[in-house]
Amino acid sequence: MKILIIGSEGFIGSYLIQQLTDENIVGCDLFEAPSSSFKYDYLKVSRLSPQWDEIFTNHKFDVCINAAGSGNVPYSMQHPLIDFESNTLDVIRLLEAIRKHNNGCKYLHISSAAVYGNPSRLPVSEDSMGKPLSPYGWHKLMSEQICAEYFSLYKIPIAIVRPFSVYGERLKKQLLWDICSRLKDADSIQLFGTGTESRDFIHVEDLARLIDLLIQKAPFEGEVYNAASGVERTICSIAEIFEKDYDGKKKISFSGEITQGDPLHWRTDISSVSSFGFKPEVSFEGGVADYIQWFTKTYPSA
Repeated sequence: MKILIIGSEGFIGSYLIQQLTDENIVGCDLFEAPSSSFKYDYLKVSRLSPQWDEIFTNHKFDVCINAAGSGNVPYSMQHPLIDFESNTLDVIRLLEAIRKHNNGCKYLHISSAAVYGNPSRLPVSEDSMGKPLSPYGWHKLMSEQICAEYFSLYKIPIAIVRPFSVYGERLKKQLLWDICSRLKDADSIQLFGTGTESRDFIHVEDLARLIDLLIQKAPFEGEVYNAASGVERTICSIAEIFEKDYDGKKKISFSGEITQGDPLHWRTDISSVSSFGFKPEVSFEGGVADYIQWFTKTYPSA
């Protein structure tokens, strides 16, 4: 099976390379050369004018996974146009190239749980669409609608994945990175919020396994899949894990101030992916401990 991974040098893309080593993998990103130690063919594209027509004319892929785009909510609040170009405009350009040159290629679109906003009920199922809270969430929702258009009108086989809070080694943003970066040379830090806010985390290795499973078993009929663990965890409980893993030498408190664009509570219905046999394998406590170990080894204190 020949698989194109767009965004191959990014966080999720690099783990997909690692997961799909038995397949004929072609990576695609903005960098001059691939960074992974795994061997795969690599295509560099331009940010301003990616050569999708040329790529899909010269290659015939069985599957295209779109792991590219911006994933920064605060940045999207300040730069909505750039976020739109990255998360929405690039999607229709890509699908149009598939339509014209490689119509039978399965397209797996990585969207985001940000499309739900603050859900009206928990657990969040794929049909419980809310109102996004950020440009990033709105643009991911628009990209899903483009996917629905190309499946409905042009019969391109499409499946959409909505990851919730993805974490793991090499992630250099979001909650775990923020905590580690600030605890690095401080005995105590203060986080936004009250600590009662909750998230549903999925380790990036589990996400890569889930995507592999969907490639093998999903019908690719425009359907949507939640990607999460199905377990709700408060930010306060995560802070406690950090304090324990630092041998009680670090303290984390909360400001009570809510961050614009962030939802309050998430717990996910993962019955759709569970029906294919998906079950998270990485324990959250172990995954966080591994992340802390990776961070302290990679970025030692002064």
